[in-house]
Amino acid sequence: MSDGRSCSGTSADPAPVPAAGTAVLRRLVTANALSSVGDGARFAALPLLAAAVTGGDAFWVSVVAAAGRAAWLSAPVIGTLVDRMPKHRAMIGADLARCALLAVLFFLVVSGAAPTVVLVPLAFVSGVAEVFFDSAAQAIVPALAEDRELERTNARVIAAQITGTGFVGPPLGAALWAWWQPLPFLLDALTFAASALLLTGLAKRAPGARQGVGGGQRRGVRGVLRDTWAGLALLGRHRVFRRLMVVVAVLGVGQQAVYAVLVVYVVSRLGLPSSAYSLMLVAAAVGALAGARTAAATATRLGTRGSLVLSVAVSAVSYLVVAALPWWPLVAVMLAVNSAAVVLWNVCTVSLRQRLAPPDMLGRVTSGYRLAAWGAMPVGAAAGGTLAERTGLDAPWVMAGVLLLACLPLLWGLTTTPERGGDE
Repeated sequence: MSDGRSCSGTSADPAPVPAAGTAVLRRLVTANALSSVGDGARFAALPLLAAAVTGGDAFWVSVVAAAGRAAWLSAPVIGTLVDRMPKHRAMIGADLARCALLAVLFFLVVSGAAPTVVLVPLAFVSGVAEVFFDSAAQAIVPALAEDRELERTNARVIAAQITGTGFVGPPLGAALWAWWQPLPFLLDALTFAASALLLTGLAKRAPGARQGVGGGQRRGVRGVLRDTWAGLALLGRHRVFRRLMVVVAVLGVGQQAVYAVLVVYVVSRLGLPSSAYSLMLVAAAVGALAGARTAAATATRLGTRGSLVLSVAVSAVSYLVVAALPWWPLVAVMLAVNSAAVVLWNVCTVSLRQRLAPPDMLGRVTSGYRLAAWGAMPVGAAAGGTLAERTGLDAPWVMAGVLLLACLPLLWGLTTTPERGGDE
């Protein structure tokens, strides 16, 4: 089933440029890659710094890690702010903020004065900037790409993010830390500065009219809160968005239920050394990258609804296969297959939101949707740990598979073309 163009656009909107091969989109993809390398390096180096500063105190290390993810709790408000400004400026501002924060951290580490009381708010503010960047990066794509190119463009952006955060950033951050502890934070600052420089080239190709700037927004804190509520209300009453949020929450629960105990599963159930855990993560990352490479072609062949059904069904089956046949080569393959299916889901749902959401609310729709995904993850991690302890290490895989199979009826009747008013 083919996807249509959102009826909320107007004739005043500038014509989007042809997508995948243009210089402006190459800038967007490269900027995402650079920011992702910086994020990945920070994800690796900041816990190492927290462990060094606190003497290996597990509580404070976890607090620093949680502070960065806690920023997603403010995602709906951030989405409102993104809707009120040109998207390229939101991305540039987020990059420059992270560049400044990491530069300060670099000098603190050089001077030997980086206490935990500084690391916690720094991790949180960096996370806020990350939410700004990610929300704006998704909201700007419809201004740059034709409708038929949305899947291909989103797949390229997601592939760049996977490469940065999954393959390049973390090992590079850890290696630089081992060489000279302040160095990964200097790298972070430089990648964000380079990303901001690249994004300045988007200004002429992403005019404000297409990005929801202006247009009767209510001012002040009360206005921001009202507009935030309007975005959440749209997500709640729109049947497609509502169904997608239910499924993505279940995806988050299932994935985290498995990954929260994966290291224990690898050692205790598969009988492998703990080092094999990292190899399983590499297999998953390879699968995710392969999924990004093939997602646009799959969406073209099967349509959005067919691709969403396929992604959820394949994810469910991959979990159940591992539960039934705990053989380590098969587990590695199933993790790769599962990651590819999840990326297919992400590419299709991002493109669908870009088609169905009003342009001046896309930031709020994006951030609210992603809050549903991120908010479900702690629930999944806790459920996976509890099940593994009380029932056995196969139980989280069974739970993830069964829950996803139960979600399939929500997708069979999904309408992927926009209707008048945007609601169903």
